[in-house]
Amino acid sequence: MNSSRSSQKRDDSSTFRRVTPFDMFYQLTYMSAMASSGISRSKLFLIAAQSQCTASPYFHAINNLVEEVRYDYPEACRLVGTRSKSENMRTFLFRLADSLRSGEPLPEFLTREAEVQSDDYRNEYERNLENLKQWTNAFSSITISVGLIIIIQMITAMIYSTSVNTIAMLVLGGAMMSGFGVWIIFRSAPRELMNVTPSKGSEQQRRALRLFKIVVPVSVLVGALMALVSGSLGIALLSAGACLLPVGVISMMSDRVTNKKDVEFGTLLRSIGGIATSSGTTLKQALGRIELSSFPALEEDIQRLATRLVARIDPDICWRQFGLETGSRLISEVSSVFYGAVKIGGDPERVGYVCSLFVARSTQLRAKRRLVAGTFSALATVMHSMVTGLIVFVLAIVNSFSIMVEKLSAEQMDNSMNGEQMMSLGLAEFTPEDLARLGVIAIFMVLVVAVTSSSAVIVADGGLKLKFCFYLALTIFIAGVCFIAVPPLVAGILK
Repeated sequence: MNSSRSSQKRDDSSTFRRVTPFDMFYQLTYMSAMASSGISRSKLFLIAAQSQCTASPYFHAINNLVEEVRYDYPEACRLVGTRSKSENMRTFLFRLADSLRSGEPLPEFLTREAEVQSDDYRNEYERNLENLKQWTNAFSSITISVGLIIIIQMITAMIYSTSVNTIAMLVLGGAMMSGFGVWIIFRSAPRELMNVTPSKGSEQQRRALRLFKIVVPVSVLVGALMALVSGSLGIALLSAGACLLPVGVISMMSDRVTNKKDVEFGTLLRSIGGIATSSGTTLKQALGRIELSSFPALEEDIQRLATRLVARIDPDICWRQFGLETGSRLISEVSSVFYGAVKIGGDPERVGYVCSLFVARSTQLRAKRRLVAGTFSALATVMHSMVTGLIVFVLAIVNSFSIMVEKLSAEQMDNSMNGEQMMSLGLAEFTPEDLARLGVIAIFMVLVVAVTSSSAVIVADGGLKLKFCFYLALTIFIAGVCFIAVPPLVAGILK
């Protein structure tokens, strides 16, 4: 008995992790829905330990203490709570221990705790959004700073020659600053997964993933081929961006549909639960009675679910597949909770109400995040356009300047041959290798800014990661336009 106890302590300490307010909210919603069926205390703790959440190891440890060491549940909750790494989990387990000891009904206690945790989750989410707003503004400053690093390098090269090591250090510093900006946004943005794995998600997500695997190498090959054939970097970038655009468009459309499904899903749960309870029917029969036109985004998914249930396929598989095929991680998790609670005897109306509150809170907060991300994406696109335009503008001036210096040098050489005194230019004279090196630096930093800007937008948005192709195609397209339009403009100005 003692060896079992010692082994369990080591195992639990290694599996206890920090529980975020979202995970805590999900765990309490899960337990509240299951407790509404009136199951026993031991059964509830066993189900709580089986949830796909970072809080489940705590309940697994409580079950082991009760079954192996013969603790009672209040004492086991208090003991595990003292070893918790999360303050919110520790205080909840202490309150749960007091509630169990006093004999308070678990359904009422868990429902109340879920409501409190909902407010806690909202407060932290909104604080993270405020941090995200500040850091997205800072990212614009970082983007400008990176552009200034390269511009200053080019202007310096016009005055005197610089070593390769100095150029490399400046380029490396600019790239590191851009990566640091993306990392800061990643740290400040709310942590959540909005979509299931694309290979298991909706048809649009699977199509985007298949197209992504084909388009990425094709875009690289097409860009390289166009650069060799046309000799124009701008045309090459436009071609590469055009190849990436279809994946981005499909991903954007898929993500927009998934967001609509999340909004409709809460109403769907309340409708199914209310019909099933009021008419005394099963969930399968309730699905056949709802008006599908009220859920346009979920209509096809509901029809597939109802067809499979009528075909007498295992309901667990039907509901799990329904959640995956919507492409939404929120629907995938909550639909399993909803059906699981009803399956063990929970009241459909009450369970649907509890689950819909969780869905409604999540979708409302994500709508605020999309608003922040939408503003930032527009700002990042404008800043990328300005920085890319300035870098290409200065590069064109440097190329024109080198031609002017070469002409002046030739004229002075002719004058010296005629016996006239040479005038010291005091300026750097560019070789073809120097100009090629500056061109490579400019192209490299334009691509770095394009990749980091696209990554920052995706991190701030938090949606389908394949949308990265859309923003990357947009930034590459802007860079291609700059490389085509800016040099002739500079040549016209200098004339």
